[in-house]
Amino acid sequence: MRKTESLSDLLVEELANLLDAEDQLIEALPKMAEASQSSALKNTLGSYLEITREHIDRLQGIFSNTGQTPQKSNCKTMKELIAESEDVIKKTEKSQTRDAAIIWVAQRMEQYEIAEYKKVREHAADLGHTKIVELFTKTLNDERAMNFHLNELAQGIINIQTIDPKDFDRQQGGFYIPKEKFRRGGIKKKNKNTDVSRFISEGNPNLENPEEQGDLS
Repeated sequence: MRKTESLSDLLVEELANLLDAEDQLIEALPKMAEASQSSALKNTLGSYLEITREHIDRLQGIFSNTGQTPQKSNCKTMKELIAESEDVIKKTEKSQTRDAAIIWVAQRMEQYEIAEYKKVREHAADLGHTKIVELFTKTLNDERAMNFHLNELAQGIINIQTIDPKDFDRQQGGFYIPKEKFRRGGIKKKNKNTDVSRFISEGNPNLENPEEQGDLS
């Protein structure tokens, strides 16, 4: 095995590791979506899949533009997280409980990616790769926006788990909505059709404090 002798070598290894992590997600996310009960969660994981494809294109473009060939890598952390997702799917029926577990694992995947992309961006900055820094800033914004949306879904699940079932009035998008969420004229529709792409393209003021959304920084 070739030794890592410089920060430049380390950066190439980190990029290859991230590329493998994203490749693994391409296989795992459709299975997680299929196993979900909530249409909102299915849609969110579908959006996660789309931005993962975009991130793979960015990583491959970096290798191409720098004349580097990605070495074969095996991201053990992502492999373990995907194994956890498969385990919770096997152990649960299609239900809100399973959805809560899937969201929890998906957030851990996002938190891992955020930590890794931050580290790689810092190394790229140290080496003077300004274009790579710009690309990874975009990627980090994508990851934080997705983590933010997953956090919103998770809060909905937590509300479900902690409120007495007799307080539930009706069901919306696969999630039971407690009575206090209702207003005159119908359901308060704040989160039903949240457009994840809007968070990604326009940004969100809540993302100014990513640590509140589970960022590992």
